Amino acid sequence: MHELAHPMPVRVIAELLGIPDSMQTELVQWSDAIAVFFGNPRRTLEDIVAAQRAVIALTDYFRDQVARRRLQKGNDLISLLLEIEEGGEVLTEEELHAQCVMLLFGGHETTRNLIGNGMYALLTHPEKLSQLRARPEMIRSAVEELLRYESPVQYTGRVATEEMDLWGERVLPGEMIAIMLGAANRDPKQFGDAGTLILDRRNNAHLAFGAGAHFCIGNQLARLEGQTAILRLSQVFPRIQLPAQRPEWSPNIGLRGLRALPVTL
Repeated sequence: MHELAHPMPVRVIAELLGIPDSMQTELVQWSDAIAVFFGNPRRTLEDIVAAQRAVIALTDYFRDQVARRRLQKGNDLISLLLEIEEGGEVLTEEELHAQCVMLLFGGHETTRNLIGNGMYALLTHPEKLSQLRARPEMIRSAVEELLRYESPVQYTGRVATEEMDLWGERVLPGEMIAIMLGAANRDPKQFGDAGTLILDRRNNAHLAFGAGAHFCIGNQLARLEGQTAILRLSQVFPRIQLPAQRPEWSPNIGLRGLRALPVTL
């Protein structure tokens, strides 16, 4: 996790946003503080304060970066967002800063979990890892299955804006609805052999990236990074396997991921 899954996605999203290498460690620390707030129901007051400070720090950082790009645009994503704004699209200054913060947070937090969770699933199913190694052209469907089988985002939430009836349950305005993506991705009514890892599964309409208007904007980048990292790991290290040491999971029920995944090469 520390050698590959953590640094790779943040380097990619930082380069897309035009962020220098010297800032990446600090940006990850801020992002991690936000992740604890989002997915840990046992978060403390200190965790909440740390997340708030992280959001403020990230917003201030991108406010400065946006101001610099206004003076001299580059070929990065921030400059592209500015061109959209200047082209008449509805994007306020506050929304622009918020979009940059979310792109950074969403651009690496879940992708590193895709890489870690995906490799762990393959290592605990060595016959599947051998299958992928023998059929590298299967990497696209394999990553889709890994997204379904070990979803990096386990649940999301919505707030009801009006009274409604959901499968016999009355929901009132202002009430929170928790949508369990991880459970939906193992729904036997949707997926045959839902608890089985099938790398060449067809019609894999999983919800790892959400759906509808809230479908993850960075899904293609996450898929490409996951495909590249997982396939190369399987090819470069043909003897990679799990040691006796158990992996260490992060205490975060919303964003499912590993703190450490020791392997032998």
